Amino acid sequence: MADRRIEMAKQKRDELQKKLDKVKGSPREEEFQLQIDKLDELIVHLENELNK
Repeated sequence: MADRRIEMAKQKRDELQKKLDKVKGSPREEEFQLQIDKLDELIVHLENELNK
């Protein structure tokens, strides 16, 4: 189950990264970066849980 959640989070992160690349320099850049950072934290947390 955690494997699937990790994959979903990574896919969402990739999608957000593509959107971030498109909005570089705009006011929305920070918003996308915050979402990516939170997803990175979630991915690390899920991977840690999986490895316990």
